[in-house]
Amino acid sequence: MKIQHKLTLNSSLVFGLVFTISSVLIYLTFIRSAERIFFEELSRTASLTAMFYLEEDELSTRDYSKIEKKFLTASANQEIRLYDKTGKIHYGEADPDSNITDKILKTVRANGKYSFKVGNAFYYAIYYRDNQGSFSIIIKANNPTLEAQETELIRILLTALLIGMIVIVVLSYSLSKEAYRPVRQIIEQVKNMDVTSGKHTLSYAGTKDELEDLFKEFNSMMEKTYQNIQIQKNFISHASHELKSPLASIVGNLEVLLQKDREILEYKHANQNVLKDAERLEKILQNLLVLAGLDQHNHEKTSEERLDEILWEVLDQLAGEYKTTRINVLWNLPENNTALLLYKCVPTQIYIALYNLIENAAKFSNLEPVEIVLTDTAGRLSIEIQDKGTGISEEDLAHISEPFYRGQNAFKTKGNGLGMAIATKIFDNHGIKISISSVVGEGTRIRLFF
Repeated sequence: MKIQHKLTLNSSLVFGLVFTISSVLIYLTFIRSAERIFFEELSRTASLTAMFYLEEDELSTRDYSKIEKKFLTASANQEIRLYDKTGKIHYGEADPDSNITDKILKTVRANGKYSFKVGNAFYYAIYYRDNQGSFSIIIKANNPTLEAQETELIRILLTALLIGMIVIVVLSYSLSKEAYRPVRQIIEQVKNMDVTSGKHTLSYAGTKDELEDLFKEFNSMMEKTYQNIQIQKNFISHASHELKSPLASIVGNLEVLLQKDREILEYKHANQNVLKDAERLEKILQNLLVLAGLDQHNHEKTSEERLDEILWEVLDQLAGEYKTTRINVLWNLPENNTALLLYKCVPTQIYIALYNLIENAAKFSNLEPVEIVLTDTAGRLSIEIQDKGTGISEEDLAHISEPFYRGQNAFKTKGNGLGMAIATKIFDNHGIKISISSVVGEGTRIRLFF
């Protein structure tokens, strides 16, 4: 069931329940009030009856005639019975009433008055003492007007309930339809949307409510989806290029060798080229396996390690690979504070990440010195890697963490575009914040916050 229909159904049920409860309360209140008023009328009739039957000898003819007139008017269509102490009918209707039992007569004598209802018959009794004796005066009457009013009230309430249900169903359906109009429009837009064909966003009216927040979040998700699709496309494109180049070189070298017999030196030179390209392929595949493992969060066991020791291992390795590039380390850390250098991590991954960053700095430094600065930043370690080389453009900087993406400054430099992707993923998995700023022709600065 659609939310719009659920809203209509629920609002209708709630209205029906509330109206039914209200109607029952109104009906019961009306009946009780009407019965109370009718019993009061019977009480006055009972008093007149007592005076009519028992006070004739004590009143003047004029006063008695007034009482008689009122009595005859008030007692029309009513049954009157006066019971003496023995429970026998002394005045009024001669036929006994099965609803008037000895227990009721005792209750009347004990309480002085008593009222009750049996079916549609109303009974009101008083106990009256006179010089002729003590009598229980019981008035029995039906109230056809009240019965008609009850029937009419029930009809009015049922009619009101029916009309109210129709109105609330139509109104709630219309309101819910209007309220969910933006949602239906969005659904139509989503149905016709092809996220692979280009960048798409949902268009919606500014309502400043939860729906607008939902649409904004959806557009944000669409933006991220589009970016991921573009990254995947770039990944496929760059990966194809990176894998194709060494494979093409291997095939070309082998085809040249097979065209005719060659000298031993030529075979040796060709084999060296093939081996070099095969090693390049092997390195690309190794990096892809590392990156895939990081994406799947298949972390190795972490342990608390000293970051400076990992850094020295990286620098020792790079010292042999980039002999012409000087790497300076500036130690701006307080003395005897080894706790600042301790970090819970996977040491092999941190080694790979630092190696890739510092190697890039050395690779693109144009033989200028690379500076590494260790600083205490608000009680936490920060490492800054800065070179004065070619720099990175803003356009390339936006894609620097994408696998196989290589900037305009890197086409003439050896590499496969996976180093930064692996490094940023490792830092992200370890909760290490990375900040990169660069100016073309002036160099690049990378800061790591542990």
